[in-house]
Amino acid sequence: MSTTTQDTEQNIPPFFFELPDGFHPLPLDTAAEGEERREALGRLVREIYPNGDDRIWNGFAPVYDGVTDAMLGAGLEFAAMGFFDTGSGGVAQCSFTIAVVPSQHASPEIAANGIQEVLTRTATGVDVLRLDLACGPAVAGISVQEVTFNGAYTATGKDAPLRMGRLQAYVPFPNGPCLAVLTLETAAMEYWENFSVMLGTVLKSVAFPTVDAHAAGEAAGTTPPGQA
Repeated sequence: MSTTTQDTEQNIPPFFFELPDGFHPLPLDTAAEGEERREALGRLVREIYPNGDDRIWNGFAPVYDGVTDAMLGAGLEFAAMGFFDTGSGGVAQCSFTIAVVPSQHASPEIAANGIQEVLTRTATGVDVLRLDLACGPAVAGISVQEVTFNGAYTATGKDAPLRMGRLQAYVPFPNGPCLAVLTLETAAMEYWENFSVMLGTVLKSVAFPTVDAHAAGEAAGTTPPGQA
């Protein structure tokens, strides 16, 4: 699945990436309450549970409505839920998000050096890796911790402790004063290695075409790398 994020109101340049099959984007672009959002959530639950019925779809729509609200409240540019067959009758679930934050870096190299230094010194329990991507330098942080999962999203309705893995990558924009933060989180630790490979594949697909190149491509009837 090819997709792009771009926020012209905040002057964020276009950011392109590829997601593997199995991810379902949340309707962050239909944030307003009303029929448009209800329809988007209805399509989402049918994609996630294609063999379900009205009882299942109507039951899960409010859950993903709440998840979408939480993602919007966090100021994210993109969010998706991933569901994958483990091969043993189970399903491994994860969340994938992208936040874009302001950065005053003079160059992507300087930004990556600074992020690596800060994480190495301050991020307890995080393995820090320097990455050289096709789009430029980046830094990854890998961690596993125990968290309390909100009872609103559990089968019992009670809060539950979970062992969660987090894969987070910091990618400086080469053509704008921004930093993309890609985060994949999961409690399906038996599928951890697969998720690590998935995020690596996503990072390899990242591209930052300039706004001018994007416009020129549209005028010529072509699409920049990674655009849907």
